[in-house]
Amino acid sequence: MFLVELPSKPYVAQYITFNYGNPANFSSNKFVQDRFRKCLIRPCNRHNSRYLQLSFSIHTHIVKVSITQDDFYRYGWELTTTDIIAFGKYMEGQAKFLLCNMISFYMSFLNQKDAILLFQKNFDFSEEIWPYETIKKIYDRSVLADGKISYTRDVTLKLEKLILSNLVSIGNITPDGMLHYESKYN
Repeated sequence: MFLVELPSKPYVAQYITFNYGNPANFSSNKFVQDRFRKCLIRPCNRHNSRYLQLSFSIHTHIVKVSITQDDFYRYGWELTTTDIIAFGKYMEGQAKFLLCNMISFYMSFLNQKDAILLFQKNFDFSEEIWPYETIKKIYDRSVLADGKISYTRDVTLKLEKLILSNLVSIGNITPDGMLHYESKYN
């Protein structure tokens, strides 16, 4: 087994470790594995002077990724700066997609604050790795208000409609009253 070091943002490193282990093994996801293989190169220092000013200041974590001997000899064992950034952005998108979906699910039962805290707890994103405020901003930008699920609201509307239908059937509410209710909430 050979290892390649991948500099990444803290929450991207945590996402990769959570999903693919430590060292990361992408073989369980052929799409990610193929994408990573395309980033591998044989070492070349020809253009290093171009990147002397580049700073990886936000890429504070290193993820070790295991590659097979075949990958090592066929594709290479290093990543260019461009490929580090491109693969990191791809994995960051995957992490944010997980964030939006899980928080939306949790918010069907919880308020936003508790949903975010539960997400941090369940996926091991401590405050140092992925701060609450950052997660909140990402979620608020990504999920439109009408796309947010409210289990309480949906259940309340369904139960109200059921109760009103029952009240119509026993004559407590008139059919016109039921039509008025339905037009108000539809």
